[in-house]
Amino acid sequence: MLDTYPDPEFPGLNVKISHWGACTNGMLLKGKSSGSETNRADVTGWGGDWMTFYGEWRRDSDANPSGGDYVRAHMVNLRDGTTFKMRDLVEDADCFNIGMRLRDNPSLNIADEVAATMASGYKTRMQRFVNGRFAGNAQAIAKNMLLPGDDVIINAGRIRLVQQEGGFFVKLPLWLSDEDMDDLTKEFKDRLDAVVV
Repeated sequence: MLDTYPDPEFPGLNVKISHWGACTNGMLLKGKSSGSETNRADVTGWGGDWMTFYGEWRRDSDANPSGGDYVRAHMVNLRDGTTFKMRDLVEDADCFNIGMRLRDNPSLNIADEVAATMASGYKTRMQRFVNGRFAGNAQAIAKNMLLPGDDVIINAGRIRLVQQEGGFFVKLPLWLSDEDMDDLTKEFKDRLDAVVV
């Protein structure tokens, strides 16, 4: 069984098919939320990566007290071993783009849409994702992904994913000060801005 495929834009970056497929299916079934809200489709992609990344920061927070500094140093890097490396962002972007195209146009063929997306180039892929999902609102959306909302399944999943990386006694996002949350989420926004330039 094929577990990965090589990304056409990044030599050495192998896309994990299980992550990409789950995220694409989430987008196809649930679509994107409106405004700064989040939903279960987000959790199958970037949102789940963001939650586990938060847990990693809290696990490492004695040596890295600033969430913003941790994001800047570790998120969306090509070779970093975190749960939100460049490979994860590429998978999240492609699954959002492809899943939403298939959701909005049920007559499209997934194979043709994958080929068209891969041929569109890295910058187009990232811009479609960042603009389509975040629309200039990335900091607020990143914050909402970390804080409790109305969906009890997402709330339980968030605790599980954060504890998976940060440990059982990890400081959950809702206990962060406003200043620490703003520092963390502003750098999330800045990292996304950097990949579309």
